[in-house]
Amino acid sequence: MKVYFKRGLSVLLCATLALAFAGCGKKKESGSDVLNEATKMSKDYVFAMEEFNVDGLPKDINRIFSAGDRIYASYNNSSDFFDIYSFNSDGSDLKNVKLPYSDNSYYQNISFDKDGNIYAIYNVYNWSSGDMELYDGEGEETVEAVEDSSEESIDDASENASEDTLDEFSDNNGFVESSDEYYLVKFDLNGNEVYKIDLGEKYGDDEGYVSINSMGVTDDGVVILSMDNGILSYTPENDFKLLVDNSTGADYRYYQIYKGFEGQIFLSYYGDDSICLCSFDPNTGKISDPSSAIKGYGDYSYFGGSGYDLYISDDKAFYGYDKASDTKTKLLDYVDSDIELTGSTDQAVAISDVEFIASIPDADYNYSLYRLTKVPPEEVKDKEIITLGGYYIDYTVRRLAYEYNRNSNEYKIKFVDYSAYDEGDTYGAGSDQFNMDIVSGNTPDIIMIGYEMPVDSYINKGLFLDLTPYFAKDTDISESDLLTNIVDAFKTGDKIYQVVPSFQIGTMAVKTKYTEGKSVLSFDDCKKLIEQTGVSAQNAFGLMNREAFLEYGLSFAGDSYIDWANKTCHFDSESFVNFLEFSKNFPEDIPDSAYEDYKDTMYLNDESLFSFRIMSGFRDFAESEQGYFGEKVSYVGYPNDFGVNNSIIYPDKRIAISAQSKHADAAWEFVKKFYSDEYQKDTYEFPVKKSAFEEKVSAATQKPFYMDGDERIEYEDYTYIGGEEIELKPMTQEEVTEVVNFIKSMSLVYNSNQSVNDIISEEASAFYSGQKSAKEVADIIQSRVSIYVNENS
Repeated sequence: MKVYFKRGLSVLLCATLALAFAGCGKKKESGSDVLNEATKMSKDYVFAMEEFNVDGLPKDINRIFSAGDRIYASYNNSSDFFDIYSFNSDGSDLKNVKLPYSDNSYYQNISFDKDGNIYAIYNVYNWSSGDMELYDGEGEETVEAVEDSSEESIDDASENASEDTLDEFSDNNGFVESSDEYYLVKFDLNGNEVYKIDLGEKYGDDEGYVSINSMGVTDDGVVILSMDNGILSYTPENDFKLLVDNSTGADYRYYQIYKGFEGQIFLSYYGDDSICLCSFDPNTGKISDPSSAIKGYGDYSYFGGSGYDLYISDDKAFYGYDKASDTKTKLLDYVDSDIELTGSTDQAVAISDVEFIASIPDADYNYSLYRLTKVPPEEVKDKEIITLGGYYIDYTVRRLAYEYNRNSNEYKIKFVDYSAYDEGDTYGAGSDQFNMDIVSGNTPDIIMIGYEMPVDSYINKGLFLDLTPYFAKDTDISESDLLTNIVDAFKTGDKIYQVVPSFQIGTMAVKTKYTEGKSVLSFDDCKKLIEQTGVSAQNAFGLMNREAFLEYGLSFAGDSYIDWANKTCHFDSESFVNFLEFSKNFPEDIPDSAYEDYKDTMYLNDESLFSFRIMSGFRDFAESEQGYFGEKVSYVGYPNDFGVNNSIIYPDKRIAISAQSKHADAAWEFVKKFYSDEYQKDTYEFPVKKSAFEEKVSAATQKPFYMDGDERIEYEDYTYIGGEEIELKPMTQEEVTEVVNFIKSMSLVYNSNQSVNDIISEEASAFYSGQKSAKEVADIIQSRVSIYVNENS
């Protein structure tokens, strides 16, 4: 459950914040380069993928490296040793070195020289306990004094202490302490220790903590360490040498170290408007100027091997980087190759520029090694391209597309991620470009509808395909398989233009004892309740400022203020005037002191009354009553004078097909995958398919569980309020039925239009400053928004 200013910003606020940034920065040229590029069928970046099995190598290897002419892999087998494996690029000559370690230690920053010597940072945790009693902060003793430092005694004490008190450790209680030891270690080919350097003694803070950002090793065994104070080198002969001074705050950089072809060392760090990739001379400490091949703060990873000086991975492809020309060359395209990578990876080794060994996860993040080999262009089969566009495309959509591509002999889905336009100070440029492409007719076949889109306007303009006939004739899915009110809520008239596979619930919660049996509260009801309870106006709605309250109200209003289908507005209504007047009670800005004083027990203790909440599943409803409020709760929607419970349906995803698509039938075959049993049962939110929804209903009355093979293992579920652990019990059948009826009664959809919000915010300022009355401002808003609606419908 997302709570306003609790566990981060709520989904609704995140959406409105994203809208607020939309349009900032520089404009791109007309026409979308990313869309035009995606429509082209390229055969130059296709690689075949086959599982790479090495006899004797464990499964689920997820760390691989290259050094000299061998490939290395690390593996933690949770025993008394940490395994290092090495083998030839053809999988032959497997060797294994076992490094000693214990439960309170681990190896990190593992590196190799060209001869296969092993280097790492060895971190050891030391736990101890004092002889003081631990208190829960309220004057009640919760844990008896512990004299020994055994792991069992600490665990026993932990079970009785609150989360907050244990978080403080011995800083406040003198009870449990942890001190870390950090060592730079080297082992030879056989796992014999060559040296072990105590970094805490040299570079630790007052408590011995050492901050190590990254580590690399040159081919001849010079260790390069990136630490808070700078970049250092180490050899036994020369000890530690400071190569780059990072001690002055103005010049501080979080350097990451990478090893490229023939032992070349590279660095990356965050610059003013881009990630910077530089070459590095470990002899002189000289850092080159940043490469012009890397632009913006994209998803970049780096790995080494033979061929190019360095290899670059982003969320789309592998590239070879040539240092002399400062250029990157595209080599492997994930989508063209049906390689299911949803982001960049550094877990790859280049055998050459036409062959890679990579560790790639499946849908459940089980890793396997694969050999990737370039396919000659003349052997690549022709396929029709279906473009799928969105402003950021999440991994669940990408995984479905990869599955579709693997199973289709005729079509291939290619992504058009408009976030590629967001570089440096141009946040929101991708959203602008996406909307411009749709309006201009340069539209992807499949559209991931964003919250920044004026959906009703696009539907009225005939830009989205009517999917009703597809539902009517499809043998795999029909309207009758889905929750009726959810499907109806997203219809335009009697037509379906949007596929909504799952959803959340947006509402306002208040303790039932305060609602007097009402299912909706007016603004006057809220005022009276604040006066009757004596709750401060600042705390009544939690931490909420005026702008957020306005945006929530508009988003929850449905078509109460704007009816796009009929091109009418109702901002001159008495209810909107009351809305404006009520919003004036909220602060323009929340003072820092309010954040400092705010506690998550405010609703539990009746210090706050009204909570805007996003409910993703039945657990959120249980957590709300059993934890956050501590008693029966009513979900009354946003305060309004319409007399309607305007709780809203908040779609997790909305998908449309372009009315101009030449491959509409093939696009539908992909889109309907969101209704598959597999997708519906795995979704975190409320599924829209009846069968999957009923499974969630049934599970809500049972303890949570996981499967260990064929055995069902139940476990207790907890939440934490005010540092106190609260067990969440399964909901009763009566409670679940009440929630189900509430969900099935809903018909309003979350809607936001930044242009409308901007008009209202701009005009409302005159009311807040006392220059105009709320009625005068409402009339002006009515006029301006009416013009906007008529121009954009």
